[in-house]
Amino acid sequence: MARKFDIGEMKAKLAKYDERKRETEKALSKIETSRKELVAKIAAEERKERTHNLCEVGGLVYKYFGENLTGEQFKNILDVLFKMNGVQEFVNVEKDKRALAEIERIENITSDVDEEENTETEPSGYLGSGRVSA
Repeated sequence: MARKFDIGEMKAKLAKYDERKRETEKALSKIETSRKELVAKIAAEERKERTHNLCEVGGLVYKYFGENLTGEQFKNILDVLFKMNGVQEFVNVEKDKRALAEIERIENITSDVDEEENTETEPSGYLGSGRVSA
């Protein structure tokens, strides 16, 4: 015999679902806010790091070429230096070294993340066991 659905029961169940939905949306909103704050903190730290690097490089330029050097003057000096035999090649080799080191750093980060993802526990409690329940 088919069970009759009680409208009152269904409305109560719907109300529970609506409440769960509101709670979930509230939790999601908190997570999104935390995520945005973290993204902003990361961006601020990256800006600080970049600014620090620019100051260090600028300090070295001033140390070797004097503090009254303009950007245009420094560019002209670099243009002359890069025309000298071996200078451009040396700069390219150094740039390639840094690029390769950065690629390696990113690959290490990626492999660490992949390892973390592969060690998550499956709902069955087994780690990739391939075990099939009967």
